[in-house]
Amino acid sequence: SISFEQYHDDNIWLQDDALPIDLVQSSWITTIAPSLLWTAQTGANLYGLRGTLKSGRVWSSRTDDFNDKLFDAFAHHEFNHRNKLDLNFAYNYLHEARGTGLSEGVFGLFIDRPNKYADTIIEGKYTFGGDTSKGQIEGYYKYLDKEYKNHEELTQYYDRIDDTLGGAFYYRVMPKTSLLFEARYRDITYDKTRPDDSTLDSDEMTYQVGAKWDATAKTSGRAQIGRTYKDFDASDRKDTAFTSWEVGVLWSPRTYSHIDLYTNSVPIETNGRGDFIESRDYGIAWKHEWNDRVWTDVGASYLTRDYQGIDREDDISKFNVGVDYIFRRGIRFGAEYIYASRDSTQRYFDYDNNIFMLKADLGF
Repeated sequence: SISFEQYHDDNIWLQDDALPIDLVQSSWITTIAPSLLWTAQTGANLYGLRGTLKSGRVWSSRTDDFNDKLFDAFAHHEFNHRNKLDLNFAYNYLHEARGTGLSEGVFGLFIDRPNKYADTIIEGKYTFGGDTSKGQIEGYYKYLDKEYKNHEELTQYYDRIDDTLGGAFYYRVMPKTSLLFEARYRDITYDKTRPDDSTLDSDEMTYQVGAKWDATAKTSGRAQIGRTYKDFDASDRKDTAFTSWEVGVLWSPRTYSHIDLYTNSVPIETNGRGDFIESRDYGIAWKHEWNDRVWTDVGASYLTRDYQGIDREDDISKFNVGVDYIFRRGIRFGAEYIYASRDSTQRYFDYDNNIFMLKADLGF
């Protein structure tokens, strides 16, 4: 398949338009993304390879052009109805647009091009117990190696390795409803520490209880809540415990209309400011298929980012509306409008952003 996007972004560096000097830059942006997917299936077993190249041209600021590369290999193997194994390997070479990540706010103007980084991800999940068993156990592991590739004077201190190990137990209380109990441990290790600072290395432990259900043809979901404990290796960084949750509910009042509700509270690693970020997201998305060829997507979300260790809190609002049209099999056209706004207690991180997009997807 190959995807095309042509859109106008009125604030490509996500700057505050209320600053004494005008730092807001708009641009037309063109992206093209060829992708190749190969799969092999034997009964319930599925194996695949996928590769995508995404190239972007920012016409008003060519130093912001980007070329992202994504590759992953995956496998789902069922030894029998009670024993299943999922494996995934991914290598993604990506960019952080100026004004985001380590270069958010006015810091994005101190570098001449986007930060580039590579994520190497290895994941595995083993499931014991059938889909209709009274009990089911999951064990999983995830390895993430994040390595920045340029601007080493800034980025070298944010290369890190995350190791996550977890398990969940599901206890069926009704034919389509199970209680769940989950625990996971995450070890975060940074490659380097700033000479004038202390290490960001830490451990996280999360305990949650909840339920997952597929009670009717119209509703399915998962909800869990508990506590997350983050402990730093450095004594001058404050250990923290907070209530964490993950909720996702899909409601389909009609076979052609779907409403997705979600919220979560999770820790996020620092983007260069503070010890870490306590993130809370709330969102709703509605997809409606008007006929076999036309459907619309509408979504809204509200996010809070509470920076631990410094006096900063961000409120981020997002809204999108789009329409897609299937011209014929394998050919789809679409249009979308996206609005985002950030209100920060540190005003130099405020922004408003409007994107108007046209897109096309061709499948072969």
